Amino acid sequence: MIKYFTFMVLTYFIQGEQTTHNIVFPSYDACSHSKEAMYAIMEYQHDDVLIYCKGTQVASNELVKPKPRPTN
Repeated sequence: MIKYFTFMVLTYFIQGEQTTHNIVFPSYDACSHSKEAMYAIMEYQHDDVLIYCKGTQVASNELVKPKPRPTN
């Protein structure tokens, strides 16, 4: 299975002005695992913080590795 690059879209407001940043991750899983930590950091400094993961159609070099089946 192929994984696709994912952008974390980070939006927050500084004195009423919207600021948006895009951070690239090698997979949606990597983005979603980082989202909670990023939100905790940004919420402490800014009132309104919006964070979401947006997928792309570009394949990354990270592949899903199959897990071995249990022997029991």
